[in-house]
Amino acid sequence: MNFNHTVRQIFSWTIQLSAQQDYQALTHNFLDILTKIPWIDSATAYEIYHHERKNPGETGTVRELLIRRFPLDFTRNDEQYHNNLFDGLDHSADLNLSVPDESGLYAWAIFSIKGGGGPQRAIHLKGAFRQEMLELLGNLREIYRNLVILHDTKERDVLTKLPNRQSLDARLLQVCGHYSDYQTIDKQAEKSSWIAILDIDHFKRVNDNFGHLYGDEVLLTFSQLMGKCFRYNDFLFRFGGEEFVVILNLASQATALAAFNRFREEIANYHFPTVGQVTVSIGLTHVNGISMPSTQLDNADKALYHAKDSGRNRVVLYEDMDVLVEDNDSGEIELF
Repeated sequence: MNFNHTVRQIFSWTIQLSAQQDYQALTHNFLDILTKIPWIDSATAYEIYHHERKNPGETGTVRELLIRRFPLDFTRNDEQYHNNLFDGLDHSADLNLSVPDESGLYAWAIFSIKGGGGPQRAIHLKGAFRQEMLELLGNLREIYRNLVILHDTKERDVLTKLPNRQSLDARLLQVCGHYSDYQTIDKQAEKSSWIAILDIDHFKRVNDNFGHLYGDEVLLTFSQLMGKCFRYNDFLFRFGGEEFVVILNLASQATALAAFNRFREEIANYHFPTVGQVTVSIGLTHVNGISMPSTQLDNADKALYHAKDSGRNRVVLYEDMDVLVEDNDSGEIELF
């Protein structure tokens, strides 16, 4: 095992990492660097989401972990496997190690990456390495961690910690690219992807009546409810203002409509502190590999516009719209 890396090699790694334009490219590059180290057999990155839920009839909350492998394969659901991988670990520790063998070698190590604007990350390494080798890995981890923090400030919303519009553009391009290679034959019956724009109804009134501080509390709570209601392999974003976006994967048309209506009802029945009740309107459309991503997002926006014009607190599927409403009787639609 070659442990002695030259200063030139260390600088080369640092330059490579710092040249990456986004979190996705950074993490791909970091894993590539790790797997080229002779005594590391494999390197896998994970994102760890912490959720709290309250069981019926109980006053306390239960803390749950959602583990997502990087990069997430949205065409399958490996949630249980990844969660089992992290069972029994000390999630507050920066490093978890296997029991060393008779030669003092560790078969695996899991480094935690904390402090970013998004979920906690973890790097799972398999190989054969000694304690002194962990110092090099620890230094590489710190470089990666600092860059993750920088990318999070650019790619995530400060308030909700959800990926922002910039991240949405990249993710939607990825999903559309998948369906350009794999065309859905029957979007009503076959499991595919759906994109929805969610807009909190009359949100301007919340800010006007209660102030922006309570408006921010509604946005934060709304984003947390999204995290609890949607699934492992769905993608959630803050689009801007009071608008959010969800890319729902592995769902038929009926399943997608049911999922968004469940969330709409969850919001309508939730009591927001101080503000009370709010509702949400949702515009939904099918993701395909033919139309431009911007066109599909525009279709979801048209469906949302129709939901607002039809009375709010409803889900409208773009494919079900008989006529796109351009003008109503008054010539204006109050969107806020």
